[in-house]
Amino acid sequence: MRRRRRSRGAILLTVLLALAGGCRSDFTRQDQQKLQQLYYSGDLDRAAELSMKMSDAENGETGREALLWHLEAGSINLDAGRFDEALTALERAEKLFWLFDRQGRIRLHRPGTATYHGYRNDRLVLGMLKFFTYFSRGELEDALVEIRRLRAGQYLYLLKESDPNLREYDQENFGRKVAPYRLRKLEKENQTAAGTFRAAGVQAEYGEYKDRLRPRLALLFNPLPFYLSALGYYWDNQFDEAAVDLKYLFWLQPDNELFRRDYATVLHLLGEKIPPELASVKPWDYPLTDNLAVVILAQGIPPGWKERSTTVRLPGMVPGHWKFNLPEDSRAQALTLRASGGGRHCVGSELADLTSIAQDEFWQLTMPELAGGAAAAIRSKTIEHEAAKASLAALLASPNFDGKALAVAAATAQVAATSSVSINDTDWRRWVTIAQRYRILHLPIPANREITVEIEGADRKSLFRKSLFRKTLKFEPETTRALIYLREAGGKFYLKQWSTME
Repeated sequence: MRRRRRSRGAILLTVLLALAGGCRSDFTRQDQQKLQQLYYSGDLDRAAELSMKMSDAENGETGREALLWHLEAGSINLDAGRFDEALTALERAEKLFWLFDRQGRIRLHRPGTATYHGYRNDRLVLGMLKFFTYFSRGELEDALVEIRRLRAGQYLYLLKESDPNLREYDQENFGRKVAPYRLRKLEKENQTAAGTFRAAGVQAEYGEYKDRLRPRLALLFNPLPFYLSALGYYWDNQFDEAAVDLKYLFWLQPDNELFRRDYATVLHLLGEKIPPELASVKPWDYPLTDNLAVVILAQGIPPGWKERSTTVRLPGMVPGHWKFNLPEDSRAQALTLRASGGGRHCVGSELADLTSIAQDEFWQLTMPELAGGAAAAIRSKTIEHEAAKASLAALLASPNFDGKALAVAAATAQVAATSSVSINDTDWRRWVTIAQRYRILHLPIPANREITVEIEGADRKSLFRKSLFRKTLKFEPETTRALIYLREAGGKFYLKQWSTME
């Protein structure tokens, strides 16, 4: 990525304009709060304009939060129906990820004072939104290329992160082996860091996370790319490739009804042996290639941060006053997705929960890095402290000389200054305009070309569920594939209906 060359005069002019209140490419907490308020209050147009204004500043390449502005602009413009602007912002974010990788700066968490490099899941959601954006523009081939690239990238990442002693590279066994837990590795390889983690008093949160962890859940597994990839293979009549995606989804979420029926259907079409767990599963009685409508519900606000402050006391080390963030575990009420048409009534299945994925990323990637960084700071300060004490002792033992009292005072002050260390690795930044939970269903487009989509949720004043959204959609006679994307944000619903005739 090439930056525009500017003269010193141009640079000076840019600085002066910034000081005068012009555009800037940095991202403050107040900016994000304003953006979040506009978006979740339903003012998508103003939110989109704000995000693009900040994203466009210097093309967003010089700001510490440039990546975050591009990501926010991508998701908001998609929801606002501004697909060209969405694609521009998402491609800018993708280029920055590429640049960070080229620089060898792939760390998944950095303190809030450094450039925002994003999280692993940011990359996955970015690719998913590009898929939706291409589809909305009628560019099915580009959409399928994007989702397959994303799927392949996650596949390779999961293999890379798996335990070398357990790794099996063949597709037949992909998903059978669970990626190792980095904290377990930390316990074995870095005792100071492991002690720092234990002394931080987060065992309760970590234990709660482990207890909720789904069996055989691979590290940072996001089902969305795999299922969208399977859909693409349906449309291309490549059921053998779809079976690979569905097998992995079924292994990791064996109780997901949609995955079970899709997998059983594909195996029947291929004439392959049906696993005993799927023997009673009835395949779909309609083709998955044409005349298929897919409905996706994206709801809620992604998990935020809660601050934790603690003092780490390790044997032989100076105390470490450690402040860091833990991910919130606030989960949006699961809405019920329904669709009907042609006498069929379908209920959506949960496709992804970003809260679980955020928890995985924090405990398996971010926390080991934070604990390692805190331990390194404590060790470094301890070395300084011991050196300062040695210098003071030497001064006190030395014969009288002019200025000794002043030197002793300075050395004493240095001992006091190195007697503890403050580690403030908090970072409030996150992508706030993406959904927390995703649900999905599919059904054939009926003869009358009409499908009714409905969302149900609990009534706050009673225990009963009520309809929150209902709309009947009409499809053109030539429509062969339809994607209905429904975004719930702040209790409001935004529906996008995209179709292809290919």
